[in-house]
Amino acid sequence: MSSHISTTELVVSPGDFFRIGMPERIKPSVELTLSDHSYLPKADDPRADWVASVAVPAFKTLAQMGFLAPKFCTIGTGAGLDALAAVEILGARSVGFTDLHEDVLDHAGRNIRGNLLARDVELVGGAGDILAPLAGRVDQVDVVYENLPNIPMAGAGDLDDGQTSSTFIGERSEEIPGFAEKNLVSLHYLALQQAHPMLRVGGRVLSSIGARIPLSEILALSSAAGYNGSILTYTWKVQSEPLDVVGGYAQWEREGLGPFHFYPVDVLREVFAGLTVAAAGAQALQLERELEPHAMPAVEALALVEKGEKVGHTVAILDSVKIPESTL
Repeated sequence: MSSHISTTELVVSPGDFFRIGMPERIKPSVELTLSDHSYLPKADDPRADWVASVAVPAFKTLAQMGFLAPKFCTIGTGAGLDALAAVEILGARSVGFTDLHEDVLDHAGRNIRGNLLARDVELVGGAGDILAPLAGRVDQVDVVYENLPNIPMAGAGDLDDGQTSSTFIGERSEEIPGFAEKNLVSLHYLALQQAHPMLRVGGRVLSSIGARIPLSEILALSSAAGYNGSILTYTWKVQSEPLDVVGGYAQWEREGLGPFHFYPVDVLREVFAGLTVAAAGAQALQLERELEPHAMPAVEALALVEKGEKVGHTVAILDSVKIPESTL
């Protein structure tokens, strides 16, 4: 690991960023410190930020369904904003959180604790792979949230260099279904496996997945890991870091994986206009069919990005519910 890790400071207004009005359990102005390894929140463009545009609407949808999460875990928390959102929206009182790097975890713990108004929140953190740092430390969890990366590191990249962990999949020793490997969703499958013994029956894993692959392939993850699965919310976002991300997908298309689908931003905006994320989730397969004529493989999308044009992709929250073993 680098001998010197610098820090960045950032201030976020959760009322604007989370679109929740005046928060009650977290501070109205959230002050964050981030290390070089931390994924930088897109505070100036919430539509491009995963927590603001994907996690928060999913949490709101659960809350509107009457499902709260006193026990909550997040995998790869980064700045800790997803944990703060769970405290505010889902009423989390026990928060387990992981990240790959110790320095990211340290900053996240301070960010979460330092921005709480609620005094009844227990924090359990651990640095390491997926949920492994929390094994044996948390149980009967209501919700596990994960937004794990789908893109393998290209070439001889260094996992300890900057934010490369946000686009990294290492070689795994576990047995992984072939469809998951081909679609670059191996880590999502492993998260489902690792979460299963930590969840209560009826507890759920919310997998935030950039739906650059067919929704049918995303839904297959739940059944392969022993859950009942559905699409909770469906939305879209502008592709952040487009040269790196779209370029990474294009590289793997050339090597026979995928294809991976991107769309013109104007098309995404039109198709999703007037729909809440929950309503879009309920008709996700239909929306996917409407978008199909406009889908671009990554190689084609990269050509647009290199011309300075924006592309986007859809995002699904896969809702995997733990069922009693007797029904398996």
